[in-house]
Amino acid sequence: MQELIEKGKAQVLAGFTGAPIRYADRWWRPDEGQWYALDEAGSALVDAHADRWRAAHAAVVPTTHSEPSPTPNATTDRAAEES
Repeated sequence: MQELIEKGKAQVLAGFTGAPIRYADRWWRPDEGQWYALDEAGSALVDAHADRWRAAHAAVVPTTHSEPSPTPNATTDRAAEES
């Protein structure tokens, strides 16, 4: 999975140990050295939580045109680093 992340084909939700990874339209979770895909409902739930976090964060953190608000999503893990 690390190779897929480095190639930009998979994205980490956030910068904490055990964070889910988005790959092939699914969220994956680590367990004892293996990666397991969440089912469709589980992936949708993680997406919904990430969307709510982005909305809440945007409501309380001012943004500028030069630097967007950090978000925990499939494209960045800046939010965890800045927390």
